[in-house]
Amino acid sequence: MGNETKLSGGCHCGAVRYTLHASPLSIFHCHCEDCRKTTGSLYQSGGVMRRDMVEINGAENLTKYRTSPSFEQQFCRTCGCNLFCYVDDEITEFYVNLPTLDGGADPGHPRDREYHGFMLSRAEWEHVSDAIPHFEKNVPGEIITDTQKTEA
Repeated sequence: MGNETKLSGGCHCGAVRYTLHASPLSIFHCHCEDCRKTTGSLYQSGGVMRRDMVEINGAENLTKYRTSPSFEQQFCRTCGCNLFCYVDDEITEFYVNLPTLDGGADPGHPRDREYHGFMLSRAEWEHVSDAIPHFEKNVPGEIITDTQKTEA
């Protein structure tokens, strides 16, 4: 791991901690019903991270839950905090739930790589008025990260 960004975060009770050794490649604000229900909020803000750029301590305290056949969320088994999400066919990246960064730290992502997705699924009473690009369904994978393109 390099000397780039170094930010820390973790669950509410402190049993699971993580360190980001790079800034997220992008940020995806997911408004789908699964993310709303597993976070208890209007959307989940996941930072797309290369797996080798995140150090997780206390991983033995994580529990897993599949919200769909190809999507796994990981939570602290003690306090229930939603920390990480994995898509089965994304083998080099995963999502870190960025509101769990200590002190609400700015993750340092490229500002032009932040998106809202699944806007058709958002709560009826939610109003999103920011200038961040919105997608009715999923954000196309090719704009989330260029990692697959550079590895091919």
